[in-house]
Amino acid sequence: MEERKKRKLTFYPDQFFKELILFVFIIGVVVTLAVVLPIGYEEMANPLVTPSTINPEWYFLWLFQVMKLVPPAIGVLVPFLIAGALILLPFVDTKEIRSFRDHRRLIWIGVVALLLLFILSFWAVLGE
Repeated sequence: MEERKKRKLTFYPDQFFKELILFVFIIGVVVTLAVVLPIGYEEMANPLVTPSTINPEWYFLWLFQVMKLVPPAIGVLVPFLIAGALILLPFVDTKEIRSFRDHRRLIWIGVVALLLLFILSFWAVLGE
């Protein structure tokens, strides 16, 4: 009995099976609700009729607006440049984090980038 109390809990198998049981339960609830209460948003799509306006999902609105403002060749490269910058960021900023003041410049760049994404998204919504 003493040995069991002193045993250190590990991720596998102690935590893993608790999480697995919870995961299976939640998936069961979601599937049951999806079968019992199906949701129909719109009428069935007709491939022979093109809608008058085609709009992207909300998370692509900023890119949609960029494509309107710049030539297509540049607009297509924008997501690749952003992804490349995010991939290279850990190699560029290698300082140890002691406080946010050490990374003030990168934080402001991130805030300005997010603000630009919000502005472009709202502009795309209002410009419709």
